[in-house]
Amino acid sequence: MDAGFVGAGGFTEIPLSSGGTLLVAAHRSLLNLFTNDIGLNGVPVYTNGLIRGRWSLTSSDDVSVLSLSGLDSINITPNPRDNAETGTIQTQYSGWRTTNGLRWRHVYSPSSFGIVTASDSEQHQNIQQQDQLINNKIPQGGGFNSDVLTPVYSELTDDGITSLKFDEYLTVGKHLDLTAGGVSRVVRVNYAVTQPLGQQTPFSSDPARSDATSFYPHFATNENGAYGQVTFKFADRWILGGGGRLQTFSFGGHITATPRASTSFQLSKHTELHASFGEYAQMPPFIYLTAFPQNHFLNPIRARHIVAGIDLFTSDRTKLSIEGYQKNYHDYPASTEYPTLSLANMVDTFGQESVWLPMSSVGQGLTRGIELYAEKRVGSFLGQANIAYSRSLFSGADRIMRPGNFDLPLVFNCAGIYRPGSRYEASFRYEYTSGRPYTPFQLVESTEQHRPIYDLTEINALRASAYSRLDFQAGRIFHFGETQLIAYGGLENALDRQNFLGYAWMPRIGAMFDCLTRADHCQQEQYQMGLFPNFGARVVF
Repeated sequence: MDAGFVGAGGFTEIPLSSGGTLLVAAHRSLLNLFTNDIGLNGVPVYTNGLIRGRWSLTSSDDVSVLSLSGLDSINITPNPRDNAETGTIQTQYSGWRTTNGLRWRHVYSPSSFGIVTASDSEQHQNIQQQDQLINNKIPQGGGFNSDVLTPVYSELTDDGITSLKFDEYLTVGKHLDLTAGGVSRVVRVNYAVTQPLGQQTPFSSDPARSDATSFYPHFATNENGAYGQVTFKFADRWILGGGGRLQTFSFGGHITATPRASTSFQLSKHTELHASFGEYAQMPPFIYLTAFPQNHFLNPIRARHIVAGIDLFTSDRTKLSIEGYQKNYHDYPASTEYPTLSLANMVDTFGQESVWLPMSSVGQGLTRGIELYAEKRVGSFLGQANIAYSRSLFSGADRIMRPGNFDLPLVFNCAGIYRPGSRYEASFRYEYTSGRPYTPFQLVESTEQHRPIYDLTEINALRASAYSRLDFQAGRIFHFGETQLIAYGGLENALDRQNFLGYAWMPRIGAMFDCLTRADHCQQEQYQMGLFPNFGARVVF
């Protein structure tokens, strides 16, 4: 069991007479007991639970189950009398998600076994939004109760996926492995989305409210797939594999065939080369597919991955490797209204109204990079570190490549844990990355209309200062017979670094100042979480 400043919960694992185990875990956030605002004009509240079990029915059969569920909510209420507020939209959100699965493995012989997996996943979201300001005025009728303000957005969505999957594994002699399988999924969609007034979109300087939409899809559709793979082993040093996957998507009537290949070669006891190639296909999220009639014709997103690397040295206490990759994307959803905009560089409008756009499958993407990874164990200390350089570029309908939202050229991470005996433990994690790319505002139009309007000719063209964060935690273990009490404490963002989140438009200040000469009043930097304590206790019994 554990309890801390952020949340409380626990887990238990029970041995079963059949030789299996049953694990049950649950956790609940507690932050809402200490504050009603963590910088979002609200506090998220969540609860999650996990059940995992495994049973050996016979010497040839074992069954496992998994159930993972969570529910969360948050109410965001900007103070309409505070000129420093960054938004005017009130939001009430609640949702839950659950995934449940059953797996049966049967061993046919020492060289062959099969696995049948049945699973079901469900999710539900309820989002309601009201605008505190309509035409820059507080709506007639009084306060800021959501029942009084004008509704501008409503979303009640339910998704479900039920799957049945079969995999067969066969070893022929010492040098040949065969794998094949298939999956059938039923996808259920039940949405009720309304944006009755449209919106003054942040992507256009047109002051008229537009894109008023309502869509209520309710249907079920199928997705099916089959795959096969062959792996050859030569002289216990060289492995060569290849295969492919065939998929069908009933929604849109798409069929995709995607090949795979991989190889590895062991140069010595501690050194190995590896490379792989694969193509992948998946449909865009159904909320986008059903938002506008033309979105029904979006193609599956296609990706081609090429990866190559070398394990420079591997032993029980040391690992050092380097790996490079390139990923090409096509048929990526892109806006038909705004040629520079795609799902990969969509401006974050958190705290504003949701934006749905007509799209077509004309976007492209290219991501490539190289990473060096190291791991070392010295006595009671285990450390890990990696440094990577990469670029992630995507295009909209104009076919011009621009940085995606996750284009972070330089990334460095290191982490370690130290356990000097049975009474103490300490750990840390440090991360450094290039600054986040962001899209600036059109100051002239935003000033004139007292609202945020992004400059779509400068999509992710600017970059913030570098991101840096250090977290650490230390604990003391007390022993009471077979029971342990671990008291721990630490800090997140221990250096209290101001890490850039994005620029926010100040809707109320914008009406008071000339933003062309005093842009610092009308657009202000927003930062991620500052120094934050983390403390609590765990009991193991």
